[in-house]
Amino acid sequence: MTTAFLSPSGTALGQDADSGNGFSHVETVVSDQGVQAYLASSDFVPVVSINFAFDGGIETDPAGKEGRANLVTTLLDEGAGDIRSQEFQRRLADLSISMRFSAGIEEINGTLYTTKEHLDEALDLLALALTEPRFDPEPVERMRDSVAGAIRSNTGDPGWIGRRAFLERVLGDHPFARPSRGTMESLMALEVDDLRQFIEERFTRDALTVAVAGDITADELGPALDRAFGDLPASGEPAEVPDWEPPEPFSTVVEWQGPQSILMLAQAGISRDHPDYYAALVMNHILGGGGFGSRLTEEVRERRGLTYGIGSGFYNTDVANLLMVNSSLAHGNVVPALDLIRQEWATMREDGVTQSELDDAKRYITGSFPLQLTSTRDLSSMLLSMQLQNLGEDYIRERNALIQAVTVEDVNWIANSLLDPEALSVLVVGQPPEEFSADETISAREIVDRELGR
Repeated sequence: MTTAFLSPSGTALGQDADSGNGFSHVETVVSDQGVQAYLASSDFVPVVSINFAFDGGIETDPAGKEGRANLVTTLLDEGAGDIRSQEFQRRLADLSISMRFSAGIEEINGTLYTTKEHLDEALDLLALALTEPRFDPEPVERMRDSVAGAIRSNTGDPGWIGRRAFLERVLGDHPFARPSRGTMESLMALEVDDLRQFIEERFTRDALTVAVAGDITADELGPALDRAFGDLPASGEPAEVPDWEPPEPFSTVVEWQGPQSILMLAQAGISRDHPDYYAALVMNHILGGGGFGSRLTEEVRERRGLTYGIGSGFYNTDVANLLMVNSSLAHGNVVPALDLIRQEWATMREDGVTQSELDDAKRYITGSFPLQLTSTRDLSSMLLSMQLQNLGEDYIRERNALIQAVTVEDVNWIANSLLDPEALSVLVVGQPPEEFSADETISAREIVDRELGR
């Protein structure tokens, strides 16, 4: 067991570490059956929050079975063991237990939030959901219909169409580009055996990451981990993810009849474990990640009035890392806005940032960090991310110091190394003016018809 303090001052969560009523440190707990978890313990409020993840999410959906991981997660709390759907939901509600599952690209995520009083019942229901989901016909068809409704709704959203088209263009046929909910055709093709196969392949203890916060001690957590996860198979086959080759820069139009255009850009980004990641984080905050204080907002929105909103951010996975820009704007503003974005890209690359910009960015990034940790749920979620991203137990204590250590020279070096206006790929959903030069034009109807299986 190791220990790392959340904050050098003991005030990161607004509590005194010595008073016994606040989170003070992170512990690593390992159960008798080898289930490991980060724990932040506090008895101040009698609640327990558990976040967990299994390796392998949407990326593991077989071709033609897209949407499998997502459909599984909608059904895990719809009956398990000898408890049918309605009774399972009634027990959760009667005991004020929140149990949620979701499918990410690279993992299946779950949360359990309960009072200390009902922790044992909550752990038993979670264990049943993970090991003996029923997949009865009524809830399977009900949740399939619900997912189908979401797919239909998505096809009327130009933002969703843009994201689908952009990821397909950037990621090609890589599994990361697969639609999370599947297409109507693949969703309807899923059978209960497909769902059970997913459970058997993915829900194993060696693929499990767990984080816990709240009113539970390290001595209590070990047995609790085994109660929830101990009946899972010890090991399974790891999720195989193919390498990804970045595409050549492209310029694509998705024709869409709507009142405005959506503009999306991307170039190669930086991995989360890169030694210059924190310098890149600060750079992006100044460039476009800092909202109204960013250069892109100042130049493209405030000074020129070309967009309703614009921002930039990193897209990070195990195999693909991108720096992306999103904006919505009038059709006629696409070309001048794009020119300005490229200009700001080049200016930061060549001239870097000022000390004043750096100081403002670090003040915001470090000052806002504790606001991400204001609840038990926030904390368990952060502890899970720290493990999934290999940030280490000391991350919460060290994170702001890493930001404060970034210098103007660091930011300017990464800006000069990373930013390349000529490497930006562009996708527009809408009706850009004729002077916008596209090397490919796609009809939104093609994407909609494919998603709906027409």
